[in-house]
Amino acid sequence: VAHEPCHILTVRVLRGRNITKGRLGDYMDTPDPYLVVHIRTAPDGKKATKNIDNEINPEWDEELSYLLPPHEYLPIKAEINLMDANYAVDEKLGSVEFDVSTIPLEETVFKTFSFNETSEVDIEFRKELKCDQDIRSSLALCTEEKEFRSARKRSAFTAMRNTMVGGPRSLRETPTIAILGSGGGFRAMTGMSGAIKALSDSGILNCATYICGLSGSSWYISLLYANADFPEKGTTAINAEIRNNIASSPFWLLRPECLMRYRPAGDLHRFLRVADRTNRMETAKLTDFQEKIHGGKAPMPILTCLHVRPDMSAMTFHDWVEFSPFEIGMAKYGTFMKSKYFGSKFFMGVLAKEYEEYPLHFLMRSLIQFTNTELFYQGIWGSAFSILFNRLVEKSKGIKPSNMSHNEDMRTILGKEIADSDDEEEYWDASEEEQIRKAEENVWYKFYGSKLFQDKLLQSREYRAGKILNYMRGIAINRTYPISPFSPLSGGQENTIAEADEFQKIHEPMEVKKKKVHLVDAGLTFNSPYPCILRPQRAVDLIISFDFSGRPQEVCEPFKKLNMELHRKGRRGQISNNLTPSQEILLAEKWARMHHLPFPKIDRTVYETEGLKECYVFQDHSDDRAPIIMHFVLCNILFRKYSKPGVERLPGDTRGDFNIYDPKSPYSTFNFQYPNEAFDRLHELVEFNTLLHIETIKDQIRQCITLRRHSQARC
Repeated sequence: VAHEPCHILTVRVLRGRNITKGRLGDYMDTPDPYLVVHIRTAPDGKKATKNIDNEINPEWDEELSYLLPPHEYLPIKAEINLMDANYAVDEKLGSVEFDVSTIPLEETVFKTFSFNETSEVDIEFRKELKCDQDIRSSLALCTEEKEFRSARKRSAFTAMRNTMVGGPRSLRETPTIAILGSGGGFRAMTGMSGAIKALSDSGILNCATYICGLSGSSWYISLLYANADFPEKGTTAINAEIRNNIASSPFWLLRPECLMRYRPAGDLHRFLRVADRTNRMETAKLTDFQEKIHGGKAPMPILTCLHVRPDMSAMTFHDWVEFSPFEIGMAKYGTFMKSKYFGSKFFMGVLAKEYEEYPLHFLMRSLIQFTNTELFYQGIWGSAFSILFNRLVEKSKGIKPSNMSHNEDMRTILGKEIADSDDEEEYWDASEEEQIRKAEENVWYKFYGSKLFQDKLLQSREYRAGKILNYMRGIAINRTYPISPFSPLSGGQENTIAEADEFQKIHEPMEVKKKKVHLVDAGLTFNSPYPCILRPQRAVDLIISFDFSGRPQEVCEPFKKLNMELHRKGRRGQISNNLTPSQEILLAEKWARMHHLPFPKIDRTVYETEGLKECYVFQDHSDDRAPIIMHFVLCNILFRKYSKPGVERLPGDTRGDFNIYDPKSPYSTFNFQYPNEAFDRLHELVEFNTLLHIETIKDQIRQCITLRRHSQARC
């Protein structure tokens, strides 16, 4: 990103004279005048003075500020409207235009404008250069994260020495550990609860620096960090709360069989009311997590989504967007904004209009959303509900249930939704946008004020894929910095890309002229948030990855090469369903290779020699910079026989005898109600699988310590 200053235009509305509504109008009522100055090419470009009641010679003396591009050779028209305030509809008394591009920099220009040859308004214009930006343009980590890492390094050093034999002897030897969770709906949320409990009870969580989630795992991480008892009292309270909530969740109305049975107008109303009331967090915000990790008390949470284009598939072009308690941004461009500014309006890196920070439940919830900005949240941290509502629309059209695949992959459906819509009008009146913003404050007002379940609304891109104000609007993008690992380098790529449609345009820049951008669930590419952890600035030594992705059957080859034939044949790059979870890590490896990031080789032959097991370890012995990856696969093997590692089940104990990916099991990505027994089984299974490999985790930590002790490549 090339930093360019923008212009700040200050419009000082001084006074008016002889403001009139005409002879008849003045006879009926004395004007209540105010002035509206509208610059269509400026963000937040429509502003108004206050109205002064019953005054024909008003003294406003108000300043209105606008951000303008620094192109003095292009005309920039300001529409100046003299208005009369009324109880019902305000009346326009007159209108003039003025080219504000003619105003010299650092000079004040005085103008008197006449309306209808009788009314006059005095205005001062001043244009200044704005050099400071409100977004951070840098590949480096922000100051707050650097301070956190320093504090967390000390905490992790102590935790490792207390938890294991052979711990680090100095802070320099202390490895940076990241915990990753994949998507997978409630299955991922429940599984992540078991994994984090095991890591917490064993002391490994205290050794980690980052915890990163995607979709269902993001839901759990959000709930965990919003809980008052965490981190001081561990995960017990939040796990129990989740267990109780999803046992009686109103999401049962979105099960496929219910979608076939119920009409949308009745029970779905009840679903939305109950779900909104029982599952949202009213006041928690992403920035509140800063207190949770202050002084290195807990790992730093990072949540993810994708920026995509409406005219191509996410597999072809995408930018990863990361959410942390400190910043939200895209490492590809080295641009980040403070988390509290998310959803606010920017122009050329300058904050044009700040909105109040959204509550966390807007970010994490997967309920149907209604209005322009809220729609964003439905898509970025979870896609399952969007898929199910797509089926609801098909139901309303009379499509038979037999034609709806229960295992339909989210990439296919959301890929259609992205491709089926293009951007709408780029420039809105500020007043219209403000009205929509106010409507968002009351979801149910919007719900009852619109025909929610008309196909037009449900099928619109604005409903399906989230849109947010483009914080990079107006920024000049040059080629990425040569030192950026995300920049395309000459050579090598032809050996990395096996299929033409995979990641083909990920090195292309985004469109910075757009007022809004499309953001969607990161699972549209690969279902694990490796990119934000692979940033070289974070220097992660060990990645503990939990994959809860869906797969077609319980036992299948986990490292089978991804077949992209249907991807190439599909409409605009849609790909087929039934990806196995470890095909996701193969895509992550390919993504890393294309971005010249160290990543261990994922050897698919390991399945032939070791068979299906709970955890695989991958390490690149030829490159000390590459992180060690511990890849946990969701499978039920030893848990059938053992209740705890080393403790055999008693005769007649069948609690471990279940299949995860059986079509009749409750663990489908599209199921949103888990009975207590189903939650307990999956939670305990993942906890068991994690505890089973705690010593392996410690061995890999010791391996990282040794590498840091002897290799200068580890920073």
